[in-house]
Amino acid sequence: MQAMARMAAMKDRQQKDISEYNLEIRELERLYDLEAKLKSFLHVKLKDRMELEEDAKKKEALKTKRQRKNSKGESFESYQVAHLRLMKLVEDGNLSQLIEDFLAKEEKNFARFTYIMELNNDMEMMNKKTQGIQDEITHLRSQQQSSHDDSRSVLKELEEKLRKTTEEANMYEDKNRELRKTLEHLKTLVENLFKKINCDASKILVQLGETGKVTDSNLSQYFSLIEKKTNDLLLLEAYMRMQEMDMDTEPPPPFLNPFWGGSALVKLPEPLRVTPPLLRTDPFSDKIEDMEQPLDHGSLRQLVLDNYAQKEVGGPTASPSEARGRRDQPKE
Repeated sequence: MQAMARMAAMKDRQQKDISEYNLEIRELERLYDLEAKLKSFLHVKLKDRMELEEDAKKKEALKTKRQRKNSKGESFESYQVAHLRLMKLVEDGNLSQLIEDFLAKEEKNFARFTYIMELNNDMEMMNKKTQGIQDEITHLRSQQQSSHDDSRSVLKELEEKLRKTTEEANMYEDKNRELRKTLEHLKTLVENLFKKINCDASKILVQLGETGKVTDSNLSQYFSLIEKKTNDLLLLEAYMRMQEMDMDTEPPPPFLNPFWGGSALVKLPEPLRVTPPLLRTDPFSDKIEDMEQPLDHGSLRQLVLDNYAQKEVGGPTASPSEARGRRDQPKE
């Protein structure tokens, strides 16, 4: 559940980042379009201004050329011709108005030229800003790509962890199912055994919520009652065995535990047989008493061995002199 919550939070965060990125891209595109339109407008105005400047330069050059030609031979007639031309240009014949109009046009042209220079500076600034915005867009796209890659890697790790957790949960569920099946079978066996040995369930039934069925909560209580009943039955069996032993002189049969099927294979203990000693004279001690001289270690040892061998065969016991003679005989 924690992995699923983290995955959902990461997806929401990714959607928010994408929406913010799209809004920022649209805003930058709008600024770029506005700058492009302004740039095209400035180009048109600059072109018109350049055409006007070229026409003015041509007229000025032509005028200068004419002035140079007529500088030496300039006369009143030339001035008069110029005056007549100016008069033709003036509709109402007022030269002052013509001069004022010319000065006004020059001022307007100078203002336009200044405006164009300012627009050129602004265009350069806008070009720099546009380049910075494009660089920022490229940086944001690279960040978004790296964020997407990181999100995919984290998402893959979480999916792998979720898969392993799901497999473990399924395995534990299978084990739990098997254990529950074994526990239910054990409950059935306990209930059957409880009924078979006639245990008293009144102590359990008086408790709140008990229905007489073996459950997980009262299983230990059933075990304690069965253990108590088993101990009572074993004591009763032992008491009956003791009564049978008092009435019968034969060796008692083996104790057969009613709850153990292998007690019949136990080997019966053999009865103890006590052989009473025979009260008779010992010829060996009599012979020792008849000796006139003390026996050394070798003679005494030989006498004991001969006496033991004689008992095994059932013959007469050897005398001390015979034992000494056998000891003195050389070994072949």
